[in-house]
Amino acid sequence: MKTIKFCVFLSLFLGGTTAFAVGDVAITGELDVALSLKHLPTRDQGKTAFSIPRLNLDIEAPIRENNQIFLQLESSEYRDGTSQRFDTQLKKAYLSLVSIFPEGTELRYGLIPDYYTELQKEQWDYDFWGASSLLPLIKYKYVSWSDLGLMYQSELPGDWGQWALTVTNGEGYQSDEIGPRKEAQLLIGLKKLAPFYATLAYTYGAYDAYDPSFNKKTRLVLNLSYEFSKGLMALEFYNAEDPANAVMTGGMAAGVDVSAYGGTSIQGQGASLFGQAELSEKADLFLRADYLSPVTKDKEKKLTAISTGFSYDTNEDLRWALAYEYTDYSDTYAGAIRDESQLILATRVTF
Repeated sequence: MKTIKFCVFLSLFLGGTTAFAVGDVAITGELDVALSLKHLPTRDQGKTAFSIPRLNLDIEAPIRENNQIFLQLESSEYRDGTSQRFDTQLKKAYLSLVSIFPEGTELRYGLIPDYYTELQKEQWDYDFWGASSLLPLIKYKYVSWSDLGLMYQSELPGDWGQWALTVTNGEGYQSDEIGPRKEAQLLIGLKKLAPFYATLAYTYGAYDAYDPSFNKKTRLVLNLSYEFSKGLMALEFYNAEDPANAVMTGGMAAGVDVSAYGGTSIQGQGASLFGQAELSEKADLFLRADYLSPVTKDKEKKLTAISTGFSYDTNEDLRWALAYEYTDYSDTYAGAIRDESQLILATRVTF
């Protein structure tokens, strides 16, 4: 990934003018382009479409004493009904403060990324052809990419790994703070037994829009992985608790119909298997399988999805992927929803 560097000077006028050198500012980015061919549902069979799933611009600005400012702007085709196609929004903007803490410790403050998601993205590097390729908790809208708040992370004793505590508004980066309640996440990552790794994250919060008797919001996620010389295998389990009304309003779990449970809290459970195998220095095979039961007390509602394919790196800045995706919904999952499948040719350009 190429880096553009330049020197920026800021001035503060406090009884005089003082120039503060921000230092070398690194600007990087990512452009994703995809061509899809639909197979299912039958009404869409044979349809092709070009798309730009994502265009990111990342800015990393070092400031004094090894502290840094991180910014990310994203333009995406996947917008809600209140915005225009390719609208650009701020997705990440925070201060990384390390100078006042021991080595290996960091405080992030601002619009911060979900730390579990940030770590998991290192496992699944095939999310560049649209919403269907995103990480499971993001894809099924159980977690937001980022939120306003702060995070403190440090190392565990004895080189066991790391831990992090995060407190955020809880609404996600696409919403204003609508009430006083906050959300907290505790994460523990273990690396002592490398190449075996384990990450556990628990999130607790509450919705401001619903009655306290059923407004609890929790996430419990466990990720187990093994890295070998030419690949990776990972297994993720997660449990989510939300008001049924919030699941419907937020379009969680791929639009599952839980209207019968309105005014109550429901639990959903899911699991995902990730696999990647290196064929050569530039070519990989990848596989991912998702299982989701959005209402654990309703065994008839379930979703299974598979994504598999081949990737090739032309160089360090250009990756191609040929992928096939299939999603199967149970008959009672949602009224108008149908099984989906597609073939995708995707390109990711980093700069």
